[in-house]
Amino acid sequence: MLISISLNICPKDVALPEFLPRLAQAGFQGLDFHFHDVAERIDWHDEKSAERFLEPLARSADLAGLKFVQAHGPMFNMFSDAPKDEKSRALCVPAIRACGRLKIPWMVMHPEVFSGAFDTAHYAALRDRNAAFFRSLLPECEKHGVGIAIENLFDAAGKYDGRKAGRFYASVPVEQCELIDALNHPLIGACWDTGHARIMSLDQRAGITALGKRLKAIHIQENDGHGDDHLLPFHCGVNGVDWTGVMAGLRAANYGGAFSFETHHAFRALPDPLFDHMLRYSTAVARHLIALRP
Repeated sequence: MLISISLNICPKDVALPEFLPRLAQAGFQGLDFHFHDVAERIDWHDEKSAERFLEPLARSADLAGLKFVQAHGPMFNMFSDAPKDEKSRALCVPAIRACGRLKIPWMVMHPEVFSGAFDTAHYAALRDRNAAFFRSLLPECEKHGVGIAIENLFDAAGKYDGRKAGRFYASVPVEQCELIDALNHPLIGACWDTGHARIMSLDQRAGITALGKRLKAIHIQENDGHGDDHLLPFHCGVNGVDWTGVMAGLRAANYGGAFSFETHHAFRALPDPLFDHMLRYSTAVARHLIALRP
């Protein structure tokens, strides 16, 4: 598995193209393009502006021997008519286009939830409305050769941004599989977030195994079950993620994608002299975990 990391760790005062060689020097091989972090930097609806932003990034990655392996798409409440959510929805097509430009095979997106009884009828409505939204993006995905990997969230996220839901749809594997299977398209798959699964107290091995061939991307991150902390593995001791289970699940699912960190909180407060040490430590952790894969 290629060792990858989300570009949301890039220090705010450093240009992304200038940052990539540091990742290569630390031993990273792959990149997770974090569209959400750069959504406000340019007018993404202007293809010339987008190319001026993406071309130096693509060139820097090539020179550093790095490959874009996955991406974070726009994040929003898709069933909300709030202006900020409508604006994010409008960025989905430019984000898919940007992924195509960077030759990214899978863009990770969140499913969504709306309040209700969470009975049989409500679950069916959640599945169908989520499926309708993702289906609407498939023509653009087909045009640019970019898949959508639907991520497992966690129930507490159902209370964010006025959703007023006690659960979050597809926070458990059976619902993820249900939604992906309802879409039934080769450019629809799953992303497994280890930290979200820890908050849900899920069996990592069983959850990943259940996704099986649907699994196209992973977010490797750590917490103790109480918050979405995005720390490096092993930083929560016995209360953290079952990493042996994670690696066994990836083996059982025959996962062939990148081993990709989403660990920005581990870097947030680091002074620059320590930053590259933490990058090298991160790749050492990745190599250790990959060696655990039975």
